[in-house]
Amino acid sequence: MFVLFGCQPKEITSAKIYIQRDDWQQAQTYLEAAVAQNPGNAEAHFLLGRAYAHHGRFRDMNKEFEQSLQLSDKFQHEINAERERYWISKFNAGITALDLGRTDMAEAALKSAIAIDPIRYEAYKKLGVTYLTKNEPRKAILLYENLLESLPENLDLLSSAANLYYSQNQFAKVIPILLRILAMDPSHRDALANLALSYDALDETEKAEKAYIAAIQANTIDKDLIFLFAAHHYRRGQFRKSIQLFEQVLVLSPNDFEATSNIGNAYLSMAEAIKKQLKDSVTGSVSAQDVHDLKSKAVLNYKTAIPYLEKSLEMQSDNPALWRNLGVVYINTGKREKGEQAFLRAEELQVQSVE
Repeated sequence: MFVLFGCQPKEITSAKIYIQRDDWQQAQTYLEAAVAQNPGNAEAHFLLGRAYAHHGRFRDMNKEFEQSLQLSDKFQHEINAERERYWISKFNAGITALDLGRTDMAEAALKSAIAIDPIRYEAYKKLGVTYLTKNEPRKAILLYENLLESLPENLDLLSSAANLYYSQNQFAKVIPILLRILAMDPSHRDALANLALSYDALDETEKAEKAYIAAIQANTIDKDLIFLFAAHHYRRGQFRKSIQLFEQVLVLSPNDFEATSNIGNAYLSMAEAIKKQLKDSVTGSVSAQDVHDLKSKAVLNYKTAIPYLEKSLEMQSDNPALWRNLGVVYINTGKREKGEQAFLRAEELQVQSVE
């Protein structure tokens, strides 16, 4: 059967025959000649773009597609379909390679996707992840910085850029991006949390606390946010405030190990601080009543720590640090035998971890 192509330059006719035979190299040769001889032929540019795409020359593909569209919109639908098909193929290939740990292949495929359609930012995001996986964070950062210049109000992109800066501990750079996100979406959970954590990392305590409060007010039953705020106070030795917040975590999640153990350790830390105060008071002018009151407060804190530490060990019985801490509170509450057993168990676990 013969296929009639109508009245068209013989180079295009020959190219179409080779395309039917799937001989794209010969088709490309004829189409380059067709474009040279008939630069105003939109179909010649379109077909040459297809030929270049077949050989992975995607920038040349786009050049020919754009030239075709400038001459006529006749092939608009086909051009869009071709770009979509190749973009999906390269993007999916990049994702698959990244999942398999083949980062060089992922980088090449994603760069091809970007060349096919530079407007679609999804490939840029995955390329950034690829650079991070390859331990090339600077390339990832440059990629996002350039992309944000062209898409400054893209919330999803801003979030990805913020996560990238945060992962690289570039807190001074992440904060302005987080503030931009919150200007667009004041209740954005991750932005609120990361803003608080970033201020925390920069020791901007007052700003951190305001950010934590705003985050929790917007997400009142988010135990992770409450936990982070509790940890903020714990690290600063503000144990009473941290205990109150860790207790809120336990209301939402009664078997949370970290909250339970931190409450026990906070009571222990307060007791130890009072004990040190008692030692320092030997050389000072402290009344007998004051000494008695301090001892009572210390013992009360030691006793209050016990149920939390014991429950923590029910959840994580091979934790030597918890056994040591429990030994301390047992000894200081008159339970010497149990304290010595706890210390012995801590030593056994410590030896086992070294072996």
